[in-house]
Amino acid sequence: MDPMLLQLGIAGPLVLALIVETAMRRESGAVPRTLLSLLVLIFGWMVGGVLATRPGIDPRIPAALVLPGTCFMSPLFCLLMLRYARFEIFEQRVGMGGALLAPFALFFLGFVTNDAHHWMADPGQLVVQNDLSHDIGPLYWAFQVWSNLTAIAGLAIALRLWATSPSRLERRRMLLICAGVLAPLFAHFAYVSGVLPPDASMTPSALALTCVLLVTAIQRYRLLDVQPVARRDVIEASTDGVVMADVDGIVVDANPSAARMLEAPIDALVGTRLAGAFAALEPTRPEGAVAAALDGLARGEASFAVELETGDGRTLELAGGAAADASGAFAGSFVVLRDRSQERRAARRLHQSQKLESVGILAAGVAHEVNNPLAYVRANLVHLEYLASLIDDHRDELPKELAEEVGDVQDVVVESLAGIDRIHGIVQGLLRFARMPASRDEHCDVNAAVAEASRFASLERSATVHFETRLADGLPRVAASANQLTQVLLNLFLNAKHALKGRDGGRVVAATRAVGDFVEIRIADNGPGVPEELRGKIFDPFFTTRAPNEGTGLGLSIAFDIVREHGGELELERSAEPGAHFAVRLPAVR
Repeated sequence: MDPMLLQLGIAGPLVLALIVETAMRRESGAVPRTLLSLLVLIFGWMVGGVLATRPGIDPRIPAALVLPGTCFMSPLFCLLMLRYARFEIFEQRVGMGGALLAPFALFFLGFVTNDAHHWMADPGQLVVQNDLSHDIGPLYWAFQVWSNLTAIAGLAIALRLWATSPSRLERRRMLLICAGVLAPLFAHFAYVSGVLPPDASMTPSALALTCVLLVTAIQRYRLLDVQPVARRDVIEASTDGVVMADVDGIVVDANPSAARMLEAPIDALVGTRLAGAFAALEPTRPEGAVAAALDGLARGEASFAVELETGDGRTLELAGGAAADASGAFAGSFVVLRDRSQERRAARRLHQSQKLESVGILAAGVAHEVNNPLAYVRANLVHLEYLASLIDDHRDELPKELAEEVGDVQDVVVESLAGIDRIHGIVQGLLRFARMPASRDEHCDVNAAVAEASRFASLERSATVHFETRLADGLPRVAASANQLTQVLLNLFLNAKHALKGRDGGRVVAATRAVGDFVEIRIADNGPGVPEELRGKIFDPFFTTRAPNEGTGLGLSIAFDIVREHGGELELERSAEPGAHFAVRLPAVR
């Protein structure tokens, strides 16, 4: 049997199976596509090589099958390794792959038009199997040199990955790739150098071995599933922002997280000075402190770490440092940004919860101790009020001096009873901290609770305060007590009304919306807002800015505790708009 035909019968099905397996993979990408193109060329080259030895076959048919593989197998293999090794220029610039293949397209054109110029071979000779028995044209030698150089370059990349990779799995992949490339190269050189007879080319068998090695690398060692992770992959996927600047302090690159935190596209950041890229954060630190640190960093000075609050209430942690090249010289600088807003909010909520728990323990004891004697005092005062009324009925029978002395007794007793009732109200507020945890089995309609609370708040007529509700449709119900949620909202509404007291055009806006797994209620007024020095105290028990007879300072503390017990959050948010802005978030029922 013809040895070429026998080799095709063995190698052909292997190559076809690998082509089908690669084409049917769900994962798409540059590496699988390049490998698929290479396999198709190999199969065409093998079939064309066999047809070229068959008598009676039009030579143009095997030439059409062999020439694409002859011209493009080497550069496609090199491109495959470049893309697998994650060379940045070939990932970021799509045209680089075309630039690598362009010279071989010219060689292919030279083969096709050889009869017109004879630069590839003498008249009547068309090289289809690299057979040096023909007279070779000058362009053919250039093709051979360029083709072998690209194959060697691809092999060098594979060897480098094998030698430098810390992963044993990666080294095995590259070992199989190197063996798969070397097998047909050795067979080809043995053929063209005359070591093997002209009719005994072993290249198809070597290609079959290559396919076996590729199948092993793909199936057992997941060649196409995992590619080497580059540093830029980690930086791009990092939730921390990274901004890099050159020796002149000009931003040269940034990752998507940095663009999000700085609220500017990457293209707008690149080319600006390092300090200018961070100017939009509007830090609350002393003016110029961060800018001075960034300018010093751009000059290669010591690293810095600082935490700042932006104008929109975010807490960002900035850490900068200088980068050095291989010789230790200053090569540029970098700044890492980390958004600490959620952590700081969680810490504040935890601190507030701990304070409330401590107060709850204290309140339970104090309230129970005070409640009993308070009941006795009130009962006695009621009896005194009755006695005072009897004395008042018989004032005419008393001596004049005594009648004048006891005339105000009833008023004094009434005032004392009012004071006792106020103390009782405070004690009842304290007892809320000792109550059983709120039940989450009850589900309520947030929009209905907002409407009910705003109706109650509007009962106290105020011509200067206008209530407005913006209720989203289709909101899920929340796991909360309707009565307790209404109490929370009523506290917030009444606080807003108190802040707007005496102001013309006062407005309180309540809006609802769904945010992820939560339903959010935002209550905002256009009053004076909360001063910076008081923001951390407003949820403390007994803290109030009202006059002594106007409030106990327990309203917001109780509201915070109710929301917390329902698995939600109550926050005073920062906003560029005037006034106080509260947000209540409760878990939605799905």
